[in-house]
Amino acid sequence: MTDSDGWKEQRNRVERYRILAQETTDPIAVRLLHDIVLDLEAELELSPQSVDLDAA
Repeated sequence: MTDSDGWKEQRNRVERYRILAQETTDPIAVRLLHDIVLDLEAELELSPQSVDLDAA
């Protein structure tokens, strides 16, 4: 898998967790999913793909 594929996979994972958080009714689960999304987004911001996009 290339870096680009990994970046796309990570973006897809973030989106899946966002959807889960919207569909979940348990407040504790919603908070946990929100924290997961924040962690995944932070990883994306540190990825080389993100750095390349910022430079462009």
